[in-house]
Amino acid sequence: MRITGIWYLHEIGAKKNQEDYIWPVAGRAGADETVFIVCDGVGGSDNGEIASRFIAEFIALRVKEFEAGQMSEALINQLLSEARTGLMKFAEDKHLNPDMATTFSLFILYGESAFIAWCGDTRVYHVRSGKIRFKTEDHSLVNTLVKEGEITEEEARLHPQKNIILRAIRADGSPIEADAHWITDVQVDDFFLLCTDGILENITDGDIELLLSKKDVEKSDLTGLFQEYCFGKTRDNYSMYLLRTGVAGIKKPVVAYSKNKLFLISAILLIFVLIIFYVSRVNIRHYQIQRKDSVLSSTNQVPKRDSLPYLEIVNEGEDSATADSLKIDSVRKK
Repeated sequence: MRITGIWYLHEIGAKKNQEDYIWPVAGRAGADETVFIVCDGVGGSDNGEIASRFIAEFIALRVKEFEAGQMSEALINQLLSEARTGLMKFAEDKHLNPDMATTFSLFILYGESAFIAWCGDTRVYHVRSGKIRFKTEDHSLVNTLVKEGEITEEEARLHPQKNIILRAIRADGSPIEADAHWITDVQVDDFFLLCTDGILENITDGDIELLLSKKDVEKSDLTGLFQEYCFGKTRDNYSMYLLRTGVAGIKKPVVAYSKNKLFLISAILLIFVLIIFYVSRVNIRHYQIQRKDSVLSSTNQVPKRDSLPYLEIVNEGEDSATADSLKIDSVRKK
C-alpha cells in the first residue's frame, strides 16, 4: 500500500502570523512519502511557530530510523522528549522566551498498517467509504466536559473555552503524554486527515463524511472543497494533510495545491500579461504619433537651402550627355 493522493492546506486565516507547521513542507510531498505531521503552535504562547516547526522537523527525521515493529506509543513519547530537550536548548541559545508550546499529530504508513500519534487537539481521522472509522480524542478541556456528560459535542464546538488544551509539547520540562493508535487493515481508497483545530472551526464530522463520500471523490478538488468551509471564515490558522491510500504502481499520486497559492500565482500571471499588453499599446501609440508627425513635417516644412536639389553646371566642351545630366541629392529626415 502507498499514498496515491495528497491534498493540503497551510493557511494563515485571520491571524497575523502562521503558527501551524506541516511536514513535508507545503508542496514538497513526493510519491514515496510515508511520514506526515501537522502541528499547531499553541495560541497565546510566544514563539509558537518555532515550537511547531522544531518538533515537526525533529520527529520527521527520527521516526525514519525505526521499523514498524519498533514503533510504539512509548517510543514516540521518548522521541518527543528528545525533541523538547532540543527545543529548550535552542530557546536558551537564541535567548528566546521559553513559554512556547505546540500540539502534535503524526501519521506513518507501513504497508497495510498505519501508526497514528497525537498530543493536544490536532486531530487525525480515518475515513473509509464516506464513514469515519477512527478519530483521535482531543486532549482538551471541552472534550473532558463532553466525556463527563456536562456538555454535548455540538456545545463543545461553540464553547468559550474550547481553545484550552490539557496536553502539549512544552519547552518547560512538563511531562509529555502523547497517545498512539495502530490501524492494521489499511485498504485501497482509505482517507486519512490530519488537521489543526482551525480546520474544524467550520467543518463538522458530518461535513468530513459528506466531502469524502462524493462520487469520484478522487477526481474532486478536495483542497478547494475544504477551502470553501474555511476561507474568509476561520479566525485561526488552519492546516491539514488529506491522504488517500492505494495499491503501489496502480494509481498515480496526486498532489493538490492550496487554493490561495493557486489564486496568487494566477493573479501574478494576469498582472504580467496586462503589463505586457499595456506596454505594447503605449509603444504602438507612440510609433503612430511619431509617424504622423514625420509625415506632417515632410509635407509642411520649408526645406533648407542645402537640402534642395541642385543642378551641376558643366563647362563647355565636356561630353554633352554629361552636360545634360542632373545630379540630385537625397533629402534626409530626422
